Amino acid sequence: MAKPRAHDPALLSFSYFFPTGQTDHVWSDEAAAATPPLDRGVFLEMARAAEETGFDSLFIADTWSGHQREAERAGHQSPKYLAPYLAMALFAVTEHLRVITTMHTSHHRPAHVARAGATLDAFSGGRWGWNVVTGFGDAEARLFGETGLAGHDDRYAAAAEFVEVVKRFWTEDEPIDHRGRFHTAQGRMKAPRPVQRPTPLLVSAGASPAGMAFAAEHCDQLVVAGNTIDKIQAVDQRLDDLLGAAPTRREVTTAPFAIVIVREGEGEAEAEYERLTETLNVEATQELAADILGGIESIREAFAGQDPREAAKAWGSGRGILKLLGTAEQVTEQLVELKKETATQNLLVNFPLWNPGEVRSFRSVLDHCREAGIWLPPSERSFSW
Repeated sequence: MAKPRAHDPALLSFSYFFPTGQTDHVWSDEAAAATPPLDRGVFLEMARAAEETGFDSLFIADTWSGHQREAERAGHQSPKYLAPYLAMALFAVTEHLRVITTMHTSHHRPAHVARAGATLDAFSGGRWGWNVVTGFGDAEARLFGETGLAGHDDRYAAAAEFVEVVKRFWTEDEPIDHRGRFHTAQGRMKAPRPVQRPTPLLVSAGASPAGMAFAAEHCDQLVVAGNTIDKIQAVDQRLDDLLGAAPTRREVTTAPFAIVIVREGEGEAEAEYERLTETLNVEATQELAADILGGIESIREAFAGQDPREAAKAWGSGRGILKLLGTAEQVTEQLVELKKETATQNLLVNFPLWNPGEVRSFRSVLDHCREAGIWLPPSERSFSW
C-alpha cells in the first residue's frame, strides 16, 4: 500500500537523475567512454543499486528529436528510452523506489497521459510521479506533424488546461465534458485509477515567470537550476511570493539539480571534475546547448551576454547547476548548508561517471546525513516523496 505523500521539513530526500545517455550535464567524451552501455541489464542494476543505497526516487528526463547527430554519435544524452515504458521495467525489479517520468503536454492528448500515468501508479502501488514538460523545440514538434512549438506562455497556458483535464480523468467517477481553449475531452476513462491521492506527484522544471506560475498552481515539486545558494534562495523567494501567505496555500517543494562526485582523498573529486571538463565534446555541446539555451527561457537568461560558444561550454560542463564535490564528509557539509539556507526538500543527484558502484558509494554520504539529522532511510519514514 502506498505511503501518504508528505514530508518532514527537517529532512532531505534524494532523487537519482537516471542515465538517459552515456552522459548528462557534463558532456565529456571521457565520461561517455567510461560509463556502461545502456541496455536492459544496466538499467535494472542501476535501479536496484539506487534502491539499496537509499534513494527515494529516480527521475527520468526525456526528449523526442534525434536531430543532434554529433551528440548521438558520442553518446551524449543518447539513446533515450521512452520514459514511461522504461519506468514499468524499473518498477518490476524494485519494491519501494519511486520513479518520476517525463511526459509532454504539447504533443499528446490528456487522455494519453491520464491512462499511462494511472497504469504506472496502479502497477507500482503508488510509486509514480509525472515530470510535466511543455515541449522541447521545433524539431520535436515537427515529429508530430506540427509546424513548430507554440509560443512560450501559450505552452504553459495549454499545459495548465491539460493538467486539469488529466486530474479530472483521475479523480471524477462520472464522465467528464471538457470544452476548453486548447483541449476537448468527453467521457470516462477506463480503470485503473492512480493509487496516490488526490493525484500522483506532479513535478515541473520551469523557472520563467510563466513556468513558475504554472508550478505554483498545478505541481507539487519544482526542479531548480542554480549553481549557488544565493540563486536557489532567489527561486525559493519567487515561488514563495507566488504561493502567497494564505493559511490554505498550496505546498510546492523545491528540488535543485546537483552534480555529485564523492572520493576518499582530499581534492580527488574536484580534480576528477576538472579533468572531465577538459574532455568536453565541443561539437556535441554546441548542438545540445543550442536547443537548451535557445528554447528554455530561464537557462537562456542565465547565460545572457556570453559568447554563444562560451555559454555552450559553460552549460555543457554543468557550470549552471550545483556541484557537490569532495569526500563524503565534505559533501555532507555542503548538503547541511543547502538544507539550512534554502527551502530545498529534494535533491536531484547526477553522477557524471555513473555506474552501479558509483551509485552505491553515495550511501556513505547518506549515512553522514543521517548523523547530521537531515536524512532518514525511506523504509524508516511513514511518508513518501
